[in-house]
Amino acid sequence: STGSSGINAEYGGGALASTLHSFLQSGDPAYHGLAKKVLHLTTRPLREMLRRWIYEGDCSDVFGEFFITMDSDVPEDSLWESKYSIKLDMLPCFISKEMAERILLIGKTINFIRVVCGDHQAINFPFSTVATNTEGLNDIIGPDLNSHISEVYKITSAHLIRLLKKKYLICEHLSAIRDYLLLGQGDFVQHLMDLICNDLSAMSFDIQSSMLQSKLETAQRATNAQYHNPEVINRVNVLKLEESSGDKGWDTFTLDYDLHGTPLTVVVNNDSRETYLCIFRMLWKTKRIEHGLKRVWESTVTWKRILPHLTRDIAPFRHTINMINTEIQHFISQVQYYINFEVLECSWKDLESAVVDAESLDGIIDAHKTFISVVSERLMLDEDHRMVMVKLYSVFSHAINFIALYDEASVILKKHELVRKERELKIRTNTEQGGWGTNAATEEAGRAEDMQFREALSALTQNFETIRAGFVTSLDDLLTALCQEQDETVKFLSLRINFNEFYRGQVLVK
Repeated sequence: STGSSGINAEYGGGALASTLHSFLQSGDPAYHGLAKKVLHLTTRPLREMLRRWIYEGDCSDVFGEFFITMDSDVPEDSLWESKYSIKLDMLPCFISKEMAERILLIGKTINFIRVVCGDHQAINFPFSTVATNTEGLNDIIGPDLNSHISEVYKITSAHLIRLLKKKYLICEHLSAIRDYLLLGQGDFVQHLMDLICNDLSAMSFDIQSSMLQSKLETAQRATNAQYHNPEVINRVNVLKLEESSGDKGWDTFTLDYDLHGTPLTVVVNNDSRETYLCIFRMLWKTKRIEHGLKRVWESTVTWKRILPHLTRDIAPFRHTINMINTEIQHFISQVQYYINFEVLECSWKDLESAVVDAESLDGIIDAHKTFISVVSERLMLDEDHRMVMVKLYSVFSHAINFIALYDEASVILKKHELVRKERELKIRTNTEQGGWGTNAATEEAGRAEDMQFREALSALTQNFETIRAGFVTSLDDLLTALCQEQDETVKFLSLRINFNEFYRGQVLVK
């Protein structure tokens, strides 16, 4: 019901304060003074709840009159995101939404410090700032409230930021994610690849995670990663993805950085970890190809020494392999340059600066979200670039097939060289024993083996040419797709790969 004053009897808390505040608009001094006095007395419980909230994080509200509400069903690990919220119907009209958001953040910060960070030390408020009783917030309607809230907000936020940086080492942990999950620690990545590349070529279900973890720790101890804080080193783990039929170790291996048990999960949450997983898999694939191409080149260089009798026979074959290897190496080098310098390094510098200058936890969270969002977009891992990523992975698959075919060819070459050496040893042994070194049957068998080897070499050459043709076709499709991108940074990748317009499908980047 509504009385002659126009005040609904069911109103309370912030809603009642808003209604009473409207009477301050009267031009009658006596009426205005009476309304102000009534409002002051009526808002006393509101001022008390506000005081407890901004200084103690206490959200006790038996009658549901405060404009900050708490959901007791929300677990502690989601405290920052969803435990506390604003009830707009209880927000007094003289407190703006912007100020209400700050008031919400103050109490939320205090509770985060107490509950999630486990820090129960008193926050150092200057004496002039502290309202020791309800009357200290006497100017709840005036402009002083805004400056008071702003000052308390800065102090509580600064306390939390200091805690995250000094006690929980947020900067070190983010740098570790850069070093391990984004492959920024070059010597560690190279040594780890050397240690586990043969293991990852096996079927995934035959590989023990404990063995990979052991080699991960070996790589840490053998490189500059050993100088990282133990708190950082102990959080890097091997993670095997869910296996499918036919998966090899390369398909399921990944690294994970586990921040559970720290307040930093509010920054690097489960969604972020999934994104880092996708980024790692892409970067790891480029490293795998780079490592394989290097191994191919090193192996062909030694052919003259380990396959002396085949040097002349396999010269054209070796030339074909080197040409394809060089072409793929150019592609993968440009992709890695783009990833490291055009995407990761620039984005990382922005994140680093934002974290250093952050004035609140939300500032760090937003900066980190921006970082992984920009990196995902420019690495074409988001849904908008799905077709481009499919084309890129198609090029990667041809590069991996080239390395695998080379391994098969290397086995055939070494096997033939071994057969030839055994034949020569048998001839020499027979001669030393006074017999004929060879006979018609032996020579016929040798000619058959040589013919079979030449046919195998011809088939391998054809297979290599087929892989190159597929590589060029896929690369041509990728370049065409990149040229149609709106993002200039992404489009620039096509210019790096095809700077001299060698590939026919490339459209000149304007």
